[in-house]
Amino acid sequence: LARVLEGERRLFAARRAAREGQRSQLRERVTQLQEEIAGYTAQVAAKEREIDWITKELKGVHDLWKQNLVQFTRVTALERDAARVAGERGQLTAAIAQAKGKIAETELQVLQIDQNMRTEVGKELADMRAKTAELSERRVAAEDQLKRVELRAPQTGRVHQLEVHTVGGVVTPGQPVMIIVPEADGLIVEAKIQPQDIDQLRPGQHAVLRFSSFNQQTTPEIDGEVARISPDVTTDPKTGINYYTVRIGVTPAELARLGEVKLVPGMPVEAFIQTTPRTVISYLVKPLYDQITRAFREK
Repeated sequence: LARVLEGERRLFAARRAAREGQRSQLRERVTQLQEEIAGYTAQVAAKEREIDWITKELKGVHDLWKQNLVQFTRVTALERDAARVAGERGQLTAAIAQAKGKIAETELQVLQIDQNMRTEVGKELADMRAKTAELSERRVAAEDQLKRVELRAPQTGRVHQLEVHTVGGVVTPGQPVMIIVPEADGLIVEAKIQPQDIDQLRPGQHAVLRFSSFNQQTTPEIDGEVARISPDVTTDPKTGINYYTVRIGVTPAELARLGEVKLVPGMPVEAFIQTTPRTVISYLVKPLYDQITRAFREK
């Protein structure tokens, strides 16, 4: 759109310069005609003086001819001179009138140039407005197409599961393209609970999270809280095991206890949800119990 407008501005400037050139030539023509009229006027004045002199001379010669002092040919010669000079004066007067007519015609041409310029500018302005409206509609259509081609997530995050790997591939409506884990959201842990244990859970219960992927001696356990319990059971399509999904939230303060440990979406986490109060003895024997439990599970 900007290039089109710039091109139209340059075209308008070129046409305006051409019209200014035509107008300048016509003004010079008017000046020349005015100078011609001044010359013709001076010649007419000279012819009138010449006619006046011939008339006076003819009167004197005519009186002498009546007295038979001069020949009649002298009288006729002066009359021919008077007629010739009067004719020349008439030609000059006609030339003056013709020059004035040319001046009027030239001034009309100047006015016509201005009128043509206004008409053309109005037409070009209307064409420009129509072209601008058309380009605006095309821009809206192009932006709409661009919005359909470009996929944007509502939040900044990390790509967890990329479903489409083909460059230039077609994505059908409703097809998941990827899963993005928002970076600005807090840590959420999804735990699978057996159906026989679901009656012991409720939102707000305390939970302890252990990250088995890291070194257990250097990675502390962090506390969490049950935020949501799924209303119905879910079946794993691969194993066929039924379970309830429990979401456990972690505060930023607890998450900061992990230090430089970098968490990745999909990382396995062991969640221990406290359903009944624990005694001091249970806290003391818990590490030994966990070791014995793990020992019996090892192959």
